[in-house]
Amino acid sequence: MDLEDLRLIQANERRSKGLQMLERSFYEKIGAYISALEDKRHGTSDSSVMMADNELRNAKSVVDDIFKRRIGKVIKMATTKAFGLDIHPEGATSVELELFEQLVDLIRKDKSRMDSAIFRKGAQAKPRKGPGKNNATEKRKNIGKDFTIVRILKDIPVFMGADGHSYKLSEQDVAALPKINAKALCGRNVAEDITVE
Repeated sequence: MDLEDLRLIQANERRSKGLQMLERSFYEKIGAYISALEDKRHGTSDSSVMMADNELRNAKSVVDDIFKRRIGKVIKMATTKAFGLDIHPEGATSVELELFEQLVDLIRKDKSRMDSAIFRKGAQAKPRKGPGKNNATEKRKNIGKDFTIVRILKDIPVFMGADGHSYKLSEQDVAALPKINAKALCGRNVAEDITVE
């Protein structure tokens, strides 16, 4: 592992929509490489210390970019899976796979709490007459059809969604919005559709 390897990985990650295939121990190998560079900084000649400092600074910058890009993809995949699509993060390292599973679990729990609060209230206010499923159950079942998952690119003031709920969203939030609202925000370049087909 060296700076040239990292730059190649960075370039591939920028081009790839999904996660490029990396070794499961990728982050551990980066740790060993960074540690070796830090040891070099204690060299005896000024020139070797300056070279090590420069390489270390560049390596940290490249690693930071790779990490941000890959984690963004992991978050997108975890959100998509939590909202019902069966997807597995191919190419994920062991660290990223663990994060993916934790995020899916966390998003599902939060979504379940929100569903409970929203739909239980709606079911009590408007009970459906006759046999069959109530509206709340139908809404839960069709949430993927009526909503679009988006990542927010800029802070957005509070607005009323087509579903009658108020939304206050900040940059980098991931949210399921009514399709009409999601389309309008994406059209204004303040959100991007991250629904995985």
